[in-house]
Amino acid sequence: MHLASFLFYLNLAALVKYASGEDWCYTGCAHTPSHWGDIAGAFCSEKRQSPIDIVSSLVKTNHSLGSFTFLNFGSQQAVKSVINNGHTVKFMLAPDEVEVSGGGLNGTYSTIQFHFHWGNAEHLEGSEHEVDGKRYPMEMHIVSLKKGLTVQEATADSEGIAVLGFFLNATEDGPASEPWSALTSYLTNVTGAEVAVNNTFSIGDLIGDVNLTKFYRYMGSLTTPDCNEAVVWTVFQEPINIHKTLIQQFPTKTKLSNVYRPTQNLNNRQVFASPATSLPPSPEWCYHGHCDFTPSHWHLLPHSKCGGERQSPVNIEKKSVVVDERLKSFTFTKFDDKHAIEYIINTGHAVKCTLKQDAAVEISGGGLKHVYSTLQFHFHWGSGDSDGSEHTVDSHRYPMEMHIVSKRKDLTLDEAVKTHDGLAVLGFFIEVTVIRMWGSVSITKFKTRTIVPI
Repeated sequence: MHLASFLFYLNLAALVKYASGEDWCYTGCAHTPSHWGDIAGAFCSEKRQSPIDIVSSLVKTNHSLGSFTFLNFGSQQAVKSVINNGHTVKFMLAPDEVEVSGGGLNGTYSTIQFHFHWGNAEHLEGSEHEVDGKRYPMEMHIVSLKKGLTVQEATADSEGIAVLGFFLNATEDGPASEPWSALTSYLTNVTGAEVAVNNTFSIGDLIGDVNLTKFYRYMGSLTTPDCNEAVVWTVFQEPINIHKTLIQQFPTKTKLSNVYRPTQNLNNRQVFASPATSLPPSPEWCYHGHCDFTPSHWHLLPHSKCGGERQSPVNIEKKSVVVDERLKSFTFTKFDDKHAIEYIINTGHAVKCTLKQDAAVEISGGGLKHVYSTLQFHFHWGSGDSDGSEHTVDSHRYPMEMHIVSKRKDLTLDEAVKTHDGLAVLGFFIEVTVIRMWGSVSITKFKTRTIVPI
C-alpha cells in the first residue's frame, strides 16, 4: 500500500485500521480506555504501555542521547491536509519529505503526521504524558516511521515508530502566535472529511524556540488501540507556549473533549534524559548522621531495593555454614595486570578503583554459572579506634573489607543489576598485624581473608 493511501487511518497509536474493526472511544462507548484491553487483538493491557508519568527524580542521564537532525521541519510545503477523525485532529504530511534522525534514535524515521491531545474548554489539562504528576493543557505528537518499513512492519518492530511529544502550555500574555492561529483556523467539528491545507505554517514554526536538546526518552507504545508496543518515545522538557484562547479552540471548534489516555504503569522501565536536560539532584545518602538517608532509611530512597529479602552484608555463623562440593576453584583472568586500573576516586562514600573497559579482567569458576567481567574494587572501613568490615564472622568485625565487583559478561550493567545473579562480588577481610623490628620501630602489615562471592 502506498504511504499516501493509508495516511487517512493514522492516529497516534492507530497506524493501521482500528483494532479488529471494533469501535473505541475516550468516553461514551463500551471501549473506553479502561476497557481497551478487552479489544480483540489489541496490546493495551501489556507491560510497555504509554503514556506515563515521568518522575524526574527517577530519570537517568544518558550521554548517548545527542542532538537530533530534522530534515524539512521548516518546510511550509510539507503539511498537506487535515482531518477531524472523531478522536483527534490530525495533520498529514507529504510522503518521504520530512525526516528525523539522531537524538539516540536507531536510524532515520520518515515523519508522516502530527496530531493533538487536549482536555476541555474549562479545564485545560489534557496532555497524555505527565511530569511529576503535572498534566499540561495539551500535547502534540509528531509521528514517524522507521525508513524502509511498511506500516505493518513498523508496528511489529519494537523501534519501528518514533514519536516526538511536545507539551503545550497556556499563556495569557502577548499576541496569539501566527502559526498557531493559522493551524487553529482549520479546526472543525465535521468528522471524516479530509481538507487541504494552504501552506501557511511548518512544523518548525509550531515548535518555535523550544530547546530541542532537552528531552526524555523511554520505550513505549501507541496510545490508542491497538496500543502496539513499537514506539521510541521522545518527550521534550520545555513546553511550547501558546495563548490560552488558541488552546480553547481545540475542544470548542472540534466538539471533542478530554481526548487523552490516562497514564500507564512504568513496569520497571527506565526513563532516560539527554545530557542537557535539567534533573533534580538525587537524594543524598550516608552512613552516619549527616544526612536524611542513613542506613535505616535507605529503603525510602527512590527506586531503592534496600528493604528486600536478600540484603547484604550478613553475619556469617561458622556453625551454620554448609559445605557445597560445587564450589570449586576460581579462574582469575588478568588479575595480575598492573595496568588494568584506569582511575581511583573518593566517591564521598568509599575509595573506588575503576578498571579500564578494555582491561578484560574476568572471573569464573568457584561455583559461578557465568563468566564475570570485573568493573571495580572498593573498600569499607571504620574509624581510627573501631573496625569497619561490612560482613562479620561469628559477630567478629575486621578492620577493613575490600569488594571486587564484577558483572555477568553477557549482560549490560543495567541488565545485570536487575538479574538475580547479574553481579559477583569477591569480599576480602583485611586485618592488621604489628611486627616489631630493632626493638623499637613498628611496621603495620595487612593480611586478607576471603568471603565467598555473592
